[in-house]
Amino acid sequence: MTRYTLLLAVLLTASCSQPGPVAGGPTTQAVALFPDSPETLQLGALQWRGGINISDDDARFGGLSALETSAGGARLLAVSDSAWWVTTDLIWSEAGELSGVDNLVIAPLLGREGNHLEGEAGDSEGIAALGDGHYAVSFERQARIWSYDLGENWERIDRARPSLRDLPPTELPITHNGGMEALTLLDDGSLLVGIEWPFSADTAYDIWRQTGEQWALSSLAAVTEYGLTGMTMIDGQVYALQRYWTPAVGSQLRIVRFDQGALDSDETIEPELLAEFGAANSVDNFEGITAFHRDGETILLIVSDDNYNPQQRTLLMAFAVTG
Repeated sequence: MTRYTLLLAVLLTASCSQPGPVAGGPTTQAVALFPDSPETLQLGALQWRGGINISDDDARFGGLSALETSAGGARLLAVSDSAWWVTTDLIWSEAGELSGVDNLVIAPLLGREGNHLEGEAGDSEGIAALGDGHYAVSFERQARIWSYDLGENWERIDRARPSLRDLPPTELPITHNGGMEALTLLDDGSLLVGIEWPFSADTAYDIWRQTGEQWALSSLAAVTEYGLTGMTMIDGQVYALQRYWTPAVGSQLRIVRFDQGALDSDETIEPELLAEFGAANSVDNFEGITAFHRDGETILLIVSDDNYNPQQRTLLMAFAVTG
């Protein structure tokens, strides 16, 4: 949840909290990469592998800020910025395109006392799979990183309580609504934490890497008015989302990547631009990205945060990396 609407999400969360996981029946509608020319399937270095708009009558559904998947993209695990876990099966067509979801489950993301997190305490924004069913979750408005043991099949999703992790030792305060949106795990087990907004217009995004108990700071070249909202790593490559929004222009998106070896340099990392989304594309407030291998391809899966706003959408879109 960034520069859109927080109040509606807080009110919905407060009025609709329920203990335990609840399964629902979501509605999906296919979307095209280019709505006015659906036959166009390539954008930059990305090949379209299907996309859907997901809706659900359950008022807790929405606000999806980050996601991970099980092996091969069979199941999805997401967090909302009102502190709900969301899991669902992903349906892929025989042609290898994302075509739907099934068995959607929503469960409360718990605090250390076993309570459902609410208000600013529940602004969960990033997720990273740590292995063996453990997941790190970053929170924005009350900055912290917690770790949850959900189990290998996420069977503890309704009762997992967090353990506290260290925060990056930044000398400048993390902004109230521009903090730790991007989170991923590197090949060597290091946790990578990305700060959404640069500390001034002419600086880079701060990227913090935690190895054991040690933190190291890197800089990722920033784009004016774009926030860093998500990161994922696969095959030694870090993929990142850079999201833009203004009332006049609407939503835009950049997907970039860089080699994780660049984190060892003192130089500002200049990522490679893979694709840029604008008014001609299906685009919304994209905040989550994950990657996996499927049918011999590297697949990127991205999700948009609708901010519990009926004028926005929960888009889930898949791409094969071709360049």
